[in-house]
Formats: sequence, C-alpha cells, structure tokens
Amino acid sequence: MGGTFSLIAAFSREGPNKVYVQHRLKEHATEINQLLQQGAYFYVCGDAANMAREVNIVLGKIIAEERSLTVAQGEEIVRRMRNSNLYQVNIPFSLYV
Repeated sequence: MGGTFSLIAAFSREGPNKVYVQHRLKEHATEINQLLQQGAYFYVCGDAANMAREVNIVLGKIIAEERSLTVAQGEEIVRRMRNSNLYQVNIPFSLYV
C-alpha cells in the first residue's frame, strides 16, 4: 500500500450531474480490488438507507468482477470483511429533542 494517499471526492449536490460514492468506486474498481487484496481496510460513513447499502452492493460486484467470481462469492467476501472488521460502516445519527 505504501505511503501514497489519494482522496477521490463524489459530489451529489454540486453541478448538473450527480456523482455518488458508488460511481467513484466503479471508476477505480481495479485499484480498490488490489488494495483490498493487500489487506486495506474499507470504511463507509454516511446514509444507511441508501448510500451505505449501495456501496456494499457495488463493492461485492467489484470484487466478483475483478477476481472472476460470481456475485454471490463477491458478496460473501464482503460479509467476511465486515465480520473481521476490515470493512466498517459508520452511520451518523441525529438526536432531536
């Protein structure tokens, strides 16, 4: 993984075209798969109802496609990543009083 850091932003509320996290994941599928195979951690922070769920689905598809696996096998790898804390989801919440 080395000492290189890249920030890739997705802006769904700026400009005429909505760009979501899952779009950026697809654009960088090969790099993401390589990093995961090297033991990278995967963190998602955001909306549980839509974004986090969609990212989970796309990640499974990326793993399946990049490793020539079935979608079910890709999903299983994602489940194992979550169970071993290599994939963490942080869903912020609001408290209204």
